[in-house]
Amino acid sequence: MPAKFNLYSAWMDPHFYVWAAVFAAALFAMVYSIRRYLELKNSGDFEEVPEAGSVAPAAEPDQSEKTVVFTVEQPEFAEAQPEPQEEPEPVQEPEPAAVPEPQPVPEPEAGPREPTAAENFVHGIYAGISDLDERMKGIEAALSKNHINNDFTVKFLEDIVQDMDSLDKAKIKARLEYLLSDLKK
Repeated sequence: MPAKFNLYSAWMDPHFYVWAAVFAAALFAMVYSIRRYLELKNSGDFEEVPEAGSVAPAAEPDQSEKTVVFTVEQPEFAEAQPEPQEEPEPVQEPEPAAVPEPQPVPEPEAGPREPTAAENFVHGIYAGISDLDERMKGIEAALSKNHINNDFTVKFLEDIVQDMDSLDKAKIKARLEYLLSDLKK
């Protein structure tokens, strides 16, 4: 690689693509191996292990089934003539037995029962929500009341008294009108 490395030269370098392909193959192999390992691990928990006496040894071939291979060169087996088959006799199906009607299942008694833990949990949530709703209504009522801010009025009048000597008559009148308009709201 050149001494000065930049991203543009990496994309143009064929070695980059070789290493990217190796990385992708290794990543694929790792994911496949982990998935296969987990499948084997999980399937082993549910399978039954056969007993030692019930397993047939691998050295004894099964005598009940044999495979015969014929070549086309043997004329006696080359064309097999289908044998005429007799028509099969219709099989009479046995009449289905009378199915007894199911007995009605007695319904559980409608008497009082104990609530479950889940029901108690849900009732607790509903009680908490209703309590929260009541508290929120109280807060909203307190905030919605129109109240006069006495602190503002007192502070405003104190400032007028302090500045009385430096204020002219028009400014005092304007401030008092502003105060009256604020108190009327």
